[in-house]
Amino acid sequence: MEADRSALTLASKQGGVITLDQASDCGLSPGAIRYRLRVGRWTRISRSVYRVIEMTESHDRIRAAIAALPNSVVSHQAAAELHSIARVRPGLAVVSVHTRSTHSFPGVTVHRNHDLTIDHVEKLGDLPCTTIPRTIIDLASVLHPKHVAHITDDLITQKRLTVESLGAVLRDVARRGKTGSTTIRSILAERGSGIERNATVLEIRGLNVLREGGLPDPHLEYAIPWNPVRRFDACYPDWSVAIEWDSRRWHAGQDAFEQDRERDRSALLHGWSIYRFTWRDVTERPEHVTETIRLAIERARRSI
Repeated sequence: MEADRSALTLASKQGGVITLDQASDCGLSPGAIRYRLRVGRWTRISRSVYRVIEMTESHDRIRAAIAALPNSVVSHQAAAELHSIARVRPGLAVVSVHTRSTHSFPGVTVHRNHDLTIDHVEKLGDLPCTTIPRTIIDLASVLHPKHVAHITDDLITQKRLTVESLGAVLRDVARRGKTGSTTIRSILAERGSGIERNATVLEIRGLNVLREGGLPDPHLEYAIPWNPVRRFDACYPDWSVAIEWDSRRWHAGQDAFEQDRERDRSALLHGWSIYRFTWRDVTERPEHVTETIRLAIERARRSI
């Protein structure tokens, strides 16, 4: 029967399901649909969605959910797999729908939200999928913060993500209590995103490490004596010791990296020493930070 062939062809492209309207468009009457349900040829999934073909692979379940749930989008781990993002468990069927939409589908995890905008969605093949920045923000709600940080670092290194694009999506969705937003804010601050314009979290934590290590407060944002238009993150000018909290490498690119190296060489020529510390230095080896600066100051004192 031509109507059945049309329904099967369409369902095979949609993970095995078909909607009531689609079945009608294929030429099947309400009575014909009820008959197929009664004899078990079709299975009702919801009021107006039917399973025509049993398809159990995760990508089939995703296609079925996208076909059945209004305005649904591939998201979270499933979006990461579509984007070929490493470190994320494959084979999970996950979609997002608006908070007012149906929020269940057999074999599929369905997240409800109200902040998924058109700018956060792109087409991958024929499937609507969250963009990479939005996918990272969604993953922050279901994965451990360190896990999300590693994924983010991979993508930044591969030049598939920037802290600026991630920060832009965060500004779109951030609200008090939104799951995962604290993780993303921390990741952005650690990598020098500039979200906190007065001081990054890395700078604040670095200053606290120095204080807790018994060192005097350094001068912050100190104008470089031989190039006043530029500044050290922190320094002890009496001893010509400068500190850079090294988050720039995550977003500034090769040009800025080379500029930093040039600054280091200029400092040496002018009798200054620059000590660079990363987020991991500050958070995981604070004693290394304080001991390095203490020794640098003691050496400078002896040379005076």
